Amino acid sequence: MKKVLIHQPYKYGDFINLIPMAKKLKNLGYNVVFPHSRHTQDLVEYLDGIETFEIGPTDISTSKKYCLENSAILVDCQFSDNYNSLCTVHGGNLFIEEIKYYVAEDILKCGLKYEEKYNLVWNRNYEREEKLKKILKINDNENYSISHLVGDNGRFGKIPDEFASTRIIEVTRMNGFSLFDWFPIIINAENIFTIQSSVQCFVDCIKKQLKHKNFFLLNDSVEKDRLLVPAYDWNMSYFVNKRLR
Repeated sequence: MKKVLIHQPYKYGDFINLIPMAKKLKNLGYNVVFPHSRHTQDLVEYLDGIETFEIGPTDISTSKKYCLENSAILVDCQFSDNYNSLCTVHGGNLFIEEIKYYVAEDILKCGLKYEEKYNLVWNRNYEREEKLKKILKINDNENYSISHLVGDNGRFGKIPDEFASTRIIEVTRMNGFSLFDWFPIIINAENIFTIQSSVQCFVDCIKKQLKHKNFFLLNDSVEKDRLLVPAYDWNMSYFVNKRLR
């Protein structure tokens, strides 16, 4: 059985986007290793038997050492000489998350496609989900919207004025809960407003289950912002500075 190591330990949203890749490769018969950092520690429980260990947020050397000592194939999803020039960051047409799947397919040649990310599945913790709903005092028949307006990267957004009267529940990090525990709350929301962030990445992965929802990508109307995240089928009406570079 071939062993493959997926290197993408740091960013929360990036890690979520690659969980479907890791599980797909496992289903194809690979022995998958998916290192994590302290930032993505709470996502480890959703890897379902995939080997993992903690490394530094930018520590490629440990991943390379592991591959050398264990005859594993390295798939470095943080950097690609072949595809970087095609990225939207550099004026190209491919989003960063798309490039990661292209990189993996070029190395493994196993029929891996970017669309696989929309098949995100995990072992839900129903007890935690219900506990979170009670903490937020959400009624099953209540109309509300979900937002994520302030990111760790300095981005922030603003709810459009026409939705200001609706109850808005901001997705925040809470001790004892992961982003996955927000799933039923997101699913039952009338609208979803989010900046480019881990929340947007998660919503994008599950958007097949959100066909009846309105999901809006937001950004600040003053600061320039590049469109870095895949936003196919997102409502871009309030993403004011739509520029690629």
